[in-house]
Amino acid sequence: MNRFKKGPELKLPELKVPAFLSDLYYDLLDRRLLPLVALLLVAIVAAPFLLKGTSDSEVEPPASADASASAAGPTSSLVVSKAEPGLRDYRHRLAHLSPTNPFRGQPGNKGPEGSGTSEEGSSSEGEGTTTPTEEAPTEGSSGGESAPTETTVHHSVTYFTYAIDVRVTPITDAGGKRSKQQPTVRSDLPPLTMLPGRETPAFTYMGPTKDTKKAVMLVSDRVTGLFGDATCIVGTETCQLLALEPGVPETVAWANSGRSFKIELMKIYVQKTDQLNRAPLGKPKQSKQPSNAG
Repeated sequence: MNRFKKGPELKLPELKVPAFLSDLYYDLLDRRLLPLVALLLVAIVAAPFLLKGTSDSEVEPPASADASASAAGPTSSLVVSKAEPGLRDYRHRLAHLSPTNPFRGQPGNKGPEGSGTSEEGSSSEGEGTTTPTEEAPTEGSSGGESAPTETTVHHSVTYFTYAIDVRVTPITDAGGKRSKQQPTVRSDLPPLTMLPGRETPAFTYMGPTKDTKKAVMLVSDRVTGLFGDATCIVGTETCQLLALEPGVPETVAWANSGRSFKIELMKIYVQKTDQLNRAPLGKPKQSKQPSNAG
């Protein structure tokens, strides 16, 4: 016999947890971060109450200077003055100095004599300049006046250029005949020198390469053939710039005339001169001989 009657069955509504919350919960559970998250939540809730408790206890302001002075008694007196810092007058700060002219030399200082400056590749020479250096009192001058004396300072300029030594060997004369001339060596040749000569300017020496181990030669348009191991810098069908290396000769055929010669660079070096050294351009001027009339 059932003493209790069955009543109506109560069904609770099914609560579904969002998917991201369940995923977050299981992720924290797997990584063992749930205690840390709970601690952070407790700290966030308790922080406002803790901060409110500290703000209630205020620090008492320090006693003022007047109160301390009154507590000290009538025998002690305290004077407070306001400080106004500022810039002192320059006349008082500079009173111990005497004014001088910055554009005139000081007595006893003489300009340097014979001081030279070195320039590379400059196109002008040093000239004497006149500069006032010191003041000397003159006789008969009144009121302490002094007349400036002038000293001439001479400057010198040093030029640095790359010179070459070249051996020229004629191979064939006009008509293609074998030449009987002996090789010639030309030394201390500056830039713009024509090789083998100004009458047959097959090459024109322009200067050294970047590594200063080769000489750059400008090839004339009248050159009909080049034979050798020199490096052509500019030009495809006809070479326009040639780099000669010491010890590597280059054979040149000149202007379909049958003439040919061998040019060999012997040495390239730095030359120090007091004047700018440049070779003349063009053909040499021929001296005019007087004609015998009658």
